[in-house]
Amino acid sequence: MFEYSYYNIEQLFRSSGLQKSQWRDEERSCRIWRSMKTRTQHDYRQYQSSRGVKTVELFNYDDSDIESIYKYAQKVVGVEFADILKAFQESTYKTYQDYINQTPSTTPDKKISSASKGQYGTGIEKYYFGIPTNSSTEPDFNKVGVELKVTPFKINKDEKISAKERLVLGNINYMNENLDDFYKSHAWKKGGSILLLPYHFIKNQDILKNKITKVHLLKILEEDLPTIISDYQKIAQKIKEGRAHELSERDGMYLSTSRKGAGKGRDLTSQPFSDAPANKRAWSFKQSYITRLYQETIFTSEELESIARATKDTSKPFTQILEEKILQYRGKSEKELCKEFDVKFKSKGRNSTLVRKILGLSSDIDNTVEFKKANMNIRAIRVNKNGLPKEDSPFKNYIFNELLNEKDWEESHIYTEIFSKELMFVVFRETAPKTYVLDHVKFWGFPESLESELMRVWQETKDIIIQGIKLTPKPRGEDGVQVFTNFPKSQKNKIIFTKVHASESYYELEPGKFVGKGSLKDTDELPDGRRITKHSFWLPKKFVQQILRGEWD
Repeated sequence: MFEYSYYNIEQLFRSSGLQKSQWRDEERSCRIWRSMKTRTQHDYRQYQSSRGVKTVELFNYDDSDIESIYKYAQKVVGVEFADILKAFQESTYKTYQDYINQTPSTTPDKKISSASKGQYGTGIEKYYFGIPTNSSTEPDFNKVGVELKVTPFKINKDEKISAKERLVLGNINYMNENLDDFYKSHAWKKGGSILLLPYHFIKNQDILKNKITKVHLLKILEEDLPTIISDYQKIAQKIKEGRAHELSERDGMYLSTSRKGAGKGRDLTSQPFSDAPANKRAWSFKQSYITRLYQETIFTSEELESIARATKDTSKPFTQILEEKILQYRGKSEKELCKEFDVKFKSKGRNSTLVRKILGLSSDIDNTVEFKKANMNIRAIRVNKNGLPKEDSPFKNYIFNELLNEKDWEESHIYTEIFSKELMFVVFRETAPKTYVLDHVKFWGFPESLESELMRVWQETKDIIIQGIKLTPKPRGEDGVQVFTNFPKSQKNKIIFTKVHASESYYELEPGKFVGKGSLKDTDELPDGRRITKHSFWLPKKFVQQILRGEWD
């Protein structure tokens, strides 16, 4: 039963949008209602509606009917979290089950304060859908096999929508996880069908102002399923081998595992096939995978080329398609392939172009839907007879002033552009002087064991920029000048290091005084206003050799 003496009249009027001059008449009407001690919540809502007051009706859906659930979810779009909390506090019912049974909730709910609101997603589940906080391995709407997920998105500088984070599906219990049948796994139960409620994440915005932006019933695309099953099998195999403690987010292309808890050894648990303690982990769809779904189907309909569609094979993981298609030409030299696929031998990025043409793509392989979903990058490299690359391997240029201001590791340049990347090495091996043949394909991503080293280099690079990059010019040749910086070289930073990455070098040694054969387009601005040659992070060639040998698998 609903007690209307609970309401503060002035607060009620302010929330109604009524002018102060209208309060007197409304107050009389309210007093009548307040004198009636046992009106139902439904009656009150009807009364409020008749007065034009916006209300949030809670729990009015059928959990055995997906259409009913979907329609109810749509009603929360555009509603501030503060309004949902207000409705919950005023509600007779605190759970969906109490609402269905028409049994007023007797368990007192803790006062919701700024310090105890918790996560927004959990709040929507509890306060709007009436689903109590739980750790069940079954979907939230078990009768229809649908999981509820509230997840943040952000809008990038290019105005494209992207996922702010990975989409966590559910915890992995190593002891009872199904490791043989994907369709009986917790990953499928939680990820096969998802009622997705994205909201726009705005930094420093009060959680009370958060609003669901859209409702989308997400089902795994048929063309994605072979890759997701392959991801599951790879992860399951590691657990079977007693290597759950070696799991990494780089184990899967679309489906992966994310760490749970505070870390630092406080969240370890047992595994069935080894005595080694393993980190607690959860099944997750990768951030890049959700981002692509946002751009492809959920918010917009941006179309990209597809490796599976280009090769007319949607029955296999895309990595298998890539490997099989490329290695049809194993043993053929660069010159032979250039002739066969009409590629100029001396053209820039020749070998990447060859791979693209082998796959039947009209645009760069990095821009295919599969590479975007997996956050993958192609590396067509030459190695000598011993497997040592001819040169170091660069990543995308960073911006000095942006790197300087990075605070969050998972939003840093190194994390997003390097550590979180999947790499596909297409290797051309030297068989005779200046003769290289297509040899093999290697898929690889940074293991979590190397995360601390990348974080160290990230912090070291920022510190050097803060303290001021030292430029040391030295004569080179008759009229040339070579400029050295105080960034550590690959001899010290053996996993990743920073150096110039531009067509030509160009350094402003002092205001207005430049040296080098380049121009301003080859430079980036330092915090002190000087401009120097653009830089990027690089993989040392000796480290790449180790990767190709499988030493970091």
